Amino acid sequence: MIISNQNGKLVLVRQDDHAIQMGEVARRWGNGEFEKLLNHESVSLGIEKHDSGWKGPDDEVLFNPDKKRPRNFMDVNLKQHVEFYELGYRKTLQQDPYAGMMLGMHWIGLYTSRFGYDPTFTYKVADDLVDFMDETVSTIQKEWVDVKLQYWKKNQKRSEFEDNVWMQYEFFQVMDRMGLFMGLNDPNIENEVTLGPIRTKRKSNPINLTLQAKGNGTLLVHPFPFDEEFVTTVPGRIIEDRDYENHQEAKDIVEHTETETIAWRITGK
Repeated sequence: MIISNQNGKLVLVRQDDHAIQMGEVARRWGNGEFEKLLNHESVSLGIEKHDSGWKGPDDEVLFNPDKKRPRNFMDVNLKQHVEFYELGYRKTLQQDPYAGMMLGMHWIGLYTSRFGYDPTFTYKVADDLVDFMDETVSTIQKEWVDVKLQYWKKNQKRSEFEDNVWMQYEFFQVMDRMGLFMGLNDPNIENEVTLGPIRTKRKSNPINLTLQAKGNGTLLVHPFPFDEEFVTTVPGRIIEDRDYENHQEAKDIVEHTETETIAWRITGK
């Protein structure tokens, strides 16, 4: 569950809903300046499914007994984190191997500073879990070799194929972080974040995107990478920011709270 404190309340967004939203946003990427990616639909499907393994845990409304509140996705223990992500990875790999590989790269990147793409971010691994994580990271990465061989055309330079994969990975990270920004922030409060680097075309120099929440439900994206201005929504639940007696109480409150639509108008001007 993606949980933020807004206006003295807890705003809960299911992770599978966040992923579905960003799959829709990803499909709108592309205009005269920003080209669509190679295998764009498979990459977008990977984004749509990237948190699908969290559906069961979010149904259960994981609970943090120390904070006496529903458990935020960043507070899940590492073995559970691996379990949830691998579930979505395996299912997506069967549906669309390329989408599954991209989801897997996103997942494993969370333990490896996003493969150096974002050295400031990586999940901390306790000493007693280092061997477990090393084995997980190694095993999953080896599986991508077979996937790549399905899609690499022999008359294509392998270096160009691999460069496209990493461009897609960068795109995946920007979409995820954009979705988290929209899920964690009040559309009616001014805010700003810089995302990237990302390329407009495979051979272009990397740039950053600036996202400015204008405080009126509008998110200004510069430079603008989408086909046109649009509105994107995700369902959320708003509950009291208070101590909950136990898991069952928190779960009952969440289940009986009606969803509210969190909407952002994405524009370039």
